[in-house]
Amino acid sequence: MIANLSNPWPLMFMVAFLPQFVEPNRGSVTFQLVLLGATQKITGVLVLGTYALASGAIGAWIIRHPRQKLWQQRLAGCFIIGLGVRMVIGGGTTH
Repeated sequence: MIANLSNPWPLMFMVAFLPQFVEPNRGSVTFQLVLLGATQKITGVLVLGTYALASGAIGAWIIRHPRQKLWQQRLAGCFIIGLGVRMVIGGGTTH
């Protein structure tokens, strides 16, 4: 969470994106910007927190089930091999 709050790129995005939603005739511009920024950050924390809790629960379930852990490792290995094959065939260039 600290890394998310101190990352300069989302802050730059907020500085560039949020002002279009501020209406000076509806009150303090500073308050509106703080409210919009806080809403964006709180939403981000909730989403990332949900991902963290879900991945923790799934990870704990996989650890309790050795066969599932084996299949998860196989699936991850297939994805890594597939990405390697794609890099070899595609040459690592973007289109």
